[in-house]
Amino acid sequence: MGVLEVSILVAGIAMAVGSLMTGLAQGLSVAKAMEGISRQPEAAGKIQGALIIGLAFIESIAIYVLAIAIIILFANPFTSSTVSEQKAKSEVAVLKLEIEKINLEKELTAMKAGSGKVEVKKK
Repeated sequence: MGVLEVSILVAGIAMAVGSLMTGLAQGLSVAKAMEGISRQPEAAGKIQGALIIGLAFIESIAIYVLAIAIIILFANPFTSSTVSEQKAKSEVAVLKLEIEKINLEKELTAMKAGSGKVEVKKK
């Protein structure tokens, strides 16, 4: 597995774990708030205010995980050098093949011209 594949896997796992944990935390928060309201209905306003603030903080964790996953996928500092090195190696290989093709075409032209002798350069 290359760096890009690992990055995709890590981003997916981060989103799954982050969503799972924030979902559980929000569920527990709402459950406890409902228990508190059922025990003390006169404090429902205060409990609801604290619940909404707590849910906002919990949701911000999910947004941070999403931001990190997007950074890993699209702005990963580890993949830029790897991708550019692979691209450079493939371009060098293509250029070598083109040079070999040109040399073979020259040899074929010389053979067709009837020179009879074709010098083959050994590498």
